[in-house]
Amino acid sequence: MPSSKFPVGKVEIAPHVHNARYACPAENFQRDAFQYIAGYEECDGQYEIARKSYPYLILEMIISGKGKLRINDKEYEVSSGFCFCGGPEVEYEFRSSSRQPISKYFVVFGKIQASSFAPQKRLYPGFTTRYALPEEMKRWCELIIAEGSSQEADALENISALIGILVRKIAPDARGKTARQHTDALVIKALGVIERDFKTIGTLQELADSLSVSREHLCRVFKSNDKAPPYRILIRRKMEHAYAQLKMTQTPIQEIAYDLGFTDSFHFSRAFKKRYGIPPSAAR
Repeated sequence: MPSSKFPVGKVEIAPHVHNARYACPAENFQRDAFQYIAGYEECDGQYEIARKSYPYLILEMIISGKGKLRINDKEYEVSSGFCFCGGPEVEYEFRSSSRQPISKYFVVFGKIQASSFAPQKRLYPGFTTRYALPEEMKRWCELIIAEGSSQEADALENISALIGILVRKIAPDARGKTARQHTDALVIKALGVIERDFKTIGTLQELADSLSVSREHLCRVFKSNDKAPPYRILIRRKMEHAYAQLKMTQTPIQEIAYDLGFTDSFHFSRAFKKRYGIPPSAAR
């Protein structure tokens, strides 16, 4: 049976869910205004949810199995890698296949935290994508659940950082309901190269060379597609990896820096502090 280690009554636990795990920072379940709840659920073939609305932004991430979703009068065949968001004033129906029941992770955003994603416009009630990578979602969701279950004093801060990474993984190009429908092919290719080779690529020039374009052209294309500069995205990806390594391993800071292509710890520490506001040593 699912545990109830979160604010009772804040989130309904649907029937036909098994082997469930839920987590929320300890300070939150004494409050009326929680900030995050995360969980994992294995659903059987009778699992079904029908909601006229939901009081909080909720992100559902399908890891395996198949199902059907109807949201905002649109119907979708759901399978591994599909993600969607429910929320206020969004009606949806979601059911699992009886032959291939779904397994999924989810994150519920308290009202304060849901609004914190508004500037990026990455997630919103009615959001859908079928292109998320299941192994990536699993990796970050497991880290989030582990942090939420740790009862450490800095659990909420850590969860916020990890969820930020997860959301960027799921919706790297999103800019809300008016997002571009056709991102430039070079941008898509460059983002793929960054995700694959972020450890070995150290400069903007190296990234441009790997794509057989000039630095200037690459930056212009990113700007025309409303993206952050490519080098900033590269450094951000390096720091995301460093953050996870610092929190979840005992790997020496110098070794983490070297693995990410930094020749000295000073430049690595400066980049990390610029990204997270604290030195690497404080992230442990």
